[in-house]
Amino acid sequence: MAIFETEALVLRTYNLAEADKIVVCLSRAAGLIRGVAKGCRKLKNRFGASLEPFTLINLTYYAKENKELVSFSQTEILRSRFNLSGNASLLTGFSYMGDLLIDFSPPHQANDNLYRMALACFEAASESPEDLEAVLRYFEVWLLKIEGFLPDLRACANCRRVFGEEMIYLGSDLSLRCADCSNRRGTAISSRLHSQLRATEKLPPAKFAIEAREAAKDTKKQMAELTFQIIGRVLERTPRIRPDI
Repeated sequence: MAIFETEALVLRTYNLAEADKIVVCLSRAAGLIRGVAKGCRKLKNRFGASLEPFTLINLTYYAKENKELVSFSQTEILRSRFNLSGNASLLTGFSYMGDLLIDFSPPHQANDNLYRMALACFEAASESPEDLEAVLRYFEVWLLKIEGFLPDLRACANCRRVFGEEMIYLGSDLSLRCADCSNRRGTAISSRLHSQLRATEKLPPAKFAIEAREAAKDTKKQMAELTFQIIGRVLERTPRIRPDI
């Protein structure tokens, strides 16, 4: 049995037996981890409040070869979000991001880009809850990009002409094409929406959220519908949670 230590973000917990929990974390060193925290539901336990969802912790755990479930040994809180527990919309948004991280992340495969992006989004929403909607859009775009499902936002998939101020179209193969190559078939994407999508690739989440405040309401709605559509196609189902924003 090997022992490991890593920074990790708690995503979800399940009760197990009378006093234990199964905890799902996204870790920096080992990707998605599912582990058992024995005795954590007892009044006096060594984990305290460190296993509450969306808490950033330093985690020590034991792992056996060819076993998906690890055993949690010690935790230390690095960043708690207890002060946000009364914000139902924010917690729903966090749960949505957590679910997508679980859906898209294979177990025990580290992805530092994904980990850092997720932390930045949780932090941006924590610092500015009123910008949750924009942070979620940023998170969706970058999750798809990092996992290889985001279409090329720069140029037509067929003729490779760089997109300008024009209507473009998302095809059933999740590729973007100009009006000529797509025959105007597929999901239409306006130049304003395209600009918002491109902005996610150039800015950190907090900065994107600030600039997105000036975006038209219709553009924000179109972006939410588009990202949700692509995610649904990739997962081949509707996500368990969709924030009502």
